Amino acid sequence: MRDAYVKTLAEIQDDVRVLITSLEKTLEETKTALFSQDLDKARMVRDGDDKFDEQIRGIMRKDLTVQVLQSPVASDWRSLMGTFRVLSELERIADHCSDMALYIARILERNPVVKPPEGFKEMYEDMQSLLEESFRCYLEGDDEKARYIGDKDDIVDADFERLLPRLTDEIKKDPDDVASYVDYVLLLKYMERTADHGTNIGNWVLYMKKNLLKGDNGFTMD
Repeated sequence: MRDAYVKTLAEIQDDVRVLITSLEKTLEETKTALFSQDLDKARMVRDGDDKFDEQIRGIMRKDLTVQVLQSPVASDWRSLMGTFRVLSELERIADHCSDMALYIARILERNPVVKPPEGFKEMYEDMQSLLEESFRCYLEGDDEKARYIGDKDDIVDADFERLLPRLTDEIKKDPDDVASYVDYVLLLKYMERTADHGTNIGNWVLYMKKNLLKGDNGFTMD
């Protein structure tokens, strides 16, 4: 029984690792769609969310089954519970990639001449860097680095605050392309939200490794 329990825990971690690898690829494909103006890539990402939903639901079922049937010790229970919550964050990141691809496709179908504003790529890469760091922290159980993911989120928030007025100015200067610039505003917001989910993953790593929850020793959970 113990061997089966340990095997299942290892399988869950392997499954999450595969999921994260796929999600990192999708984040890169979303980036390519946006900045290379690749409509086919945008449509592929937009329509690919179901595969993540199915994959995540399967891992969640396995996680819950162990929690309910195996009576895990406290540290294992925290790991299982934290993983379950991380899976929820990964699901939202996948959803946001699909949503961003939807808006990218709309922009390209409407008028591909309307390019991403200056600074947009920097914000996407800041968001992507944060997510990759949070993924590594989870997979490696690195609670020390997880403490500082919020600092990266501050950078993404600053990008948002800097870019939003630029987009507002573009809308005023180019009223014929208002719809596309509004979609860029929505993309901006989705990038900010996606980074927030990466920050949450870092927070759950701290819970799993240090048993810290919101309010504990100044630790906050967004």
